[in-house]
Amino acid sequence: MAASLPEPVVLAAAKDALYPEIENRPRRYAVVDTQFTVDLWGNWPVPASVRDRLMPFNAIRLSSGEPDLLGVGLPPDGVLNARSASDPVVAVEAKGHNTAPEKADISRGIEQAHSHLPEANLGYVAAPMESVTQTARSLARELNIGVLGVRTDESVGIVEPARVAGAGEFSTGIEALRFQASTHQLTAGSFPVNHPKNFLGYALALAAGGDTADIYAENVIRDVASGRRGAILLNLVDPRSDGEYLTHLGAEVVRFAHQQSGSVSAALTRFSEWTGKRTRFTELAPRWAQLARSIAMQYEPTQLIVDVLEQTHAGNSRAVTLSELVTRACELNKPLAIEVFITTGERENALTPDGDLDETQLDNPAIYKSGAYFQFKAQLYHVGLLTSGGTDNGEQALSNEWQLEHAVSL
Repeated sequence: MAASLPEPVVLAAAKDALYPEIENRPRRYAVVDTQFTVDLWGNWPVPASVRDRLMPFNAIRLSSGEPDLLGVGLPPDGVLNARSASDPVVAVEAKGHNTAPEKADISRGIEQAHSHLPEANLGYVAAPMESVTQTARSLARELNIGVLGVRTDESVGIVEPARVAGAGEFSTGIEALRFQASTHQLTAGSFPVNHPKNFLGYALALAAGGDTADIYAENVIRDVASGRRGAILLNLVDPRSDGEYLTHLGAEVVRFAHQQSGSVSAALTRFSEWTGKRTRFTELAPRWAQLARSIAMQYEPTQLIVDVLEQTHAGNSRAVTLSELVTRACELNKPLAIEVFITTGERENALTPDGDLDETQLDNPAIYKSGAYFQFKAQLYHVGLLTSGGTDNGEQALSNEWQLEHAVSL
């Protein structure tokens, strides 16, 4: 229980209230600004438990400044006209005080939250309950900002609901969060398995009729969960509350199977013959590899990597190391690069409180997601985009080169 309510505590309580059990809920994601990675907030030592509640961190810069928290997904309560936005972008400003909660500058927080509405759908201010005055409530209602009152036991009351606003064009940083939410946070850990046939095969198993898991395990690989995750990640399958459905892209995989093999069943038989083969997919099944490549190029992290390597090639350098790739990716789209390459638990080390990349950490393999430098890189190799696959050795991954098989700027 907090005797006072410093800003990190207020923000952690607000995050818990707006996004409860976020790791178990689809189409939800939230990040906290890197300023909250510090060990001291003024003269108040930030407990590790509070920092853990605030994770993950990222540097999201809007034209109006840096919100304390940015999230994607409708909060469970406290939203007016909620039906007008199914997956709103939410900006939160927190105000607290290290010794006297009633002195928190809530009016300033309301104004800051309102300034983010041109780039977000919902705005909230979170502040100690003692600081919430009638004047502040009137201002929040006038500006369509929700007010979250945080009590000293860190419970949260919705003092004023927020109203959904129509945001304009989203920034690249917000689009990175929307991507992470839309993929159900499947990139939070390791990218699932390393061969593109395993993702294509899940779409075929779903279309085959019968028990999808049994069909997949019999014809593709036994790791059904990873195949499913990859198919969702690459937008081949849409998991809904009433079951799984093929997306337009997934349906195209099925049509391709009919064209190539005559039926889904025959295509799955062919997939079963490929199980365990290490031959590059472009050599094993060139037509299927081309389809997999087209699908991979619609995945935003693939586009980011290819853009970096195209720029590298245009600059008379053909290959880059992992640290060089991440550095240059951050120059193009830092929020997305952080989401793709940097593990959640190491972001407070990889990023400075100002949100800059800490280059002294780039030779530490622990900061990188193994799924990026191992499974994902292997997939890009199998479809013919990269010249080499990945490695599951973090130390070796630091020197493993990333290079396009064919660059536009020849």
